[in-house]
Amino acid sequence: MASKKTETKKLTRSLEASGFYSDAEKEGCLYAALVRSPAPAGKIKSITAPELPEGYTLYTSKDLPGAKTLTANKNVTKIFGYGNVTYSGEPVGIIFGPDEEKVYKLLDTVNITFDVENLESALHNVINNQEETANFKEFVEQINEMPSLDTVIDKSHIEENTSVVVASREIKYGLYKRASLAQADTKLFDKAAFTSTDTWKEKLLTPKWQETEGAFAYTEAEKIHVFTPTRWTGFTQKSVAAALNIDESAVFIHKTKSAGIYPSGLARTTQLAVQVAVAAWLSKKPVKLILSQYEQENYMVPGVLTDITYRTALNAEGRLTALKINIDIDIGSSNPFAQEITDRIAIAATSYYKPENLYIYAQAHTSKNPPTSISMQIIESQAFFAIENEIQKLSNLSKIFPDELRLINTESPKAFPFNITTGDIQAVIQKALKNSDFNRKYASFHMEAIDRAEKDSKPFFALPLRGIGVATAYIPSGYYGQTSFNNDARLEVTLNADEKLEIHAIKPSEVIQDIWKSTASEIVQIPKQNIQINSDFPYNQIPEEPEDSSSSISIMNDLVKKCCNDIQKKRFHQPLPLTSKKSAVMSSKTKWDKEKFSGTPFYTTSFITTVVEVELDTYTYNEKIKGIWVTVDCGELFDEAAAMRTIKLEIQQELTMLVKGKTVPCDAINISFIQSSNKSGQVGGLIHNSLPAAFSSALSLALTTQLTEIPCTEDLLFQLIRDRTNEKKETKKNEKNENKGAAE
Repeated sequence: MASKKTETKKLTRSLEASGFYSDAEKEGCLYAALVRSPAPAGKIKSITAPELPEGYTLYTSKDLPGAKTLTANKNVTKIFGYGNVTYSGEPVGIIFGPDEEKVYKLLDTVNITFDVENLESALHNVINNQEETANFKEFVEQINEMPSLDTVIDKSHIEENTSVVVASREIKYGLYKRASLAQADTKLFDKAAFTSTDTWKEKLLTPKWQETEGAFAYTEAEKIHVFTPTRWTGFTQKSVAAALNIDESAVFIHKTKSAGIYPSGLARTTQLAVQVAVAAWLSKKPVKLILSQYEQENYMVPGVLTDITYRTALNAEGRLTALKINIDIDIGSSNPFAQEITDRIAIAATSYYKPENLYIYAQAHTSKNPPTSISMQIIESQAFFAIENEIQKLSNLSKIFPDELRLINTESPKAFPFNITTGDIQAVIQKALKNSDFNRKYASFHMEAIDRAEKDSKPFFALPLRGIGVATAYIPSGYYGQTSFNNDARLEVTLNADEKLEIHAIKPSEVIQDIWKSTASEIVQIPKQNIQINSDFPYNQIPEEPEDSSSSISIMNDLVKKCCNDIQKKRFHQPLPLTSKKSAVMSSKTKWDKEKFSGTPFYTTSFITTVVEVELDTYTYNEKIKGIWVTVDCGELFDEAAAMRTIKLEIQQELTMLVKGKTVPCDAINISFIQSSNKSGQVGGLIHNSLPAAFSSALSLALTTQLTEIPCTEDLLFQLIRDRTNEKKETKKNEKNENKGAAE
């Protein structure tokens, strides 16, 4: 019996994260670095390192024992680049040895030869071969097999912006559905009381203090152990097995802690894990690879690059009569989740606002940038940054207070395509504004800014510039339109003979673990210390989807309740152990119509209002946040203290990403919650969806000019002030000339 238990244990894999991969150690460990393509395009002819010292090794694609590519959601990625290069910096090999510093020096000795055969010589070779070719068919085949123009020309000088549209979404509502774009634009914008056109950009920064991506691997007999901060264990296990051409049962993926604020590696993390596994498997030595800070910042971008352009029409009463939105998404050389990212950003582009007429065109395209990934928590963040800044700009134009303008546009017109359930919007907004004394400060700062602009005060004067901004946003849980994964939630609970309860699931955060245990303890009536969460899975039953693809506190807590109630009904009538399995199907045709792309897209949402007050030093252009006020409605709140800790931590993390190269100091943080009986929603990600827009709105007010992108820099702030001053001078000059002409 003991041997069977041991054998079963060997076949299970723990999905509980423990430690950091960079801390993993093994005697005789070798250190690795990736060989990267120096050119953005071209055809690789050979990769050699003839002068490697003893103990140092180079592996490339030709050394792979098995598959040379990874396939995620029908998207194919080369483990090591070969043939045509996809982007500058694409990994084409791995070099490793006992001295990490020497490994990086040896990178310069690797020779990457590109095939720059010109078209003339290619044709010459084929024609010469024709003398030995017996028939015309063979000649045609040789012509077809010639290098394409893309590969025979030195592409380091051209073809810098190859772009292919890989996903798109078009949404029409109101007049845009009944008339052509040109006709609708003319009718809606020509007579509007206020119009606005602007492009907004938000780019995530990678904090320098966090652990960079990488992996550690070692072999043990015919098994391989890989330590990596993956959130997609099943895919990583399959990919390592395929690349090494071994059975999955011989692959042990040890999930380590992720240092990233918003983990988003997924396929890219898997690629790194496979690259290190190949080195360890072929060399039979422990191998560790830690990306440099430069590599992390340039090749592991946390999200896609998005430009969102709004053309907006507002009537005199503050009603949005038209929103025309163009969304351009740069996914880099590839992204397995392009369609889902496109759809989610398109939905969030209107937030919870309901304009009378709406047109959205969103498209995702490839580029010569490195590949991108997805972070389930913050897919929509760039859209919220754009729409909230656009609303603030309209508030300035119309002289309607920001809260009034928002509340006016929550009223639902007939058959609006999206129904976003966001709890008590008015209560959340009003509480945040009251706590921050927003309206009084906003009126005061606004009047002072107008007065300063009209008097053309010099930018360098003694008093600091002040501003205050507000932003609202939601964070969704359970997307009904998801196509990348089967995101149905599953849970298994067992009450053992010793009266101990085991919840079988991937371990969530400690806060949610405590909620599960409290729920189960109350229903089954056993002490919390008798409840354990087991994250061990048989190697062939590891979930296929990423761990946070169906992140919803309420969904999983409901499953805990159902399983425990089921056990409680049976426990006095049936012998122990008792097991209950429950699942929640996350597809609902009655709520979300995938074909029409309309309805209620999310199972539940949490809603936030964030107010930020800033002060800008006019001598140094250093920003300082005087206060942050946050109000949240996240439905049924199981642990307010834990939720507050999460929000405070995210605020501190976010302050490192607002301005490039520094952390913005903050004097005070105030957090409050709206009590609600709605379904529980997640809290993580709310700050990132709202704080950047509130910060940029406050800074725009202080500068009396629009800030359209985050993160900002001191140079950018100086440029905005200078542009505003030059614009003011030009306006005065024109007015003076006009007056002079009128007098004459």
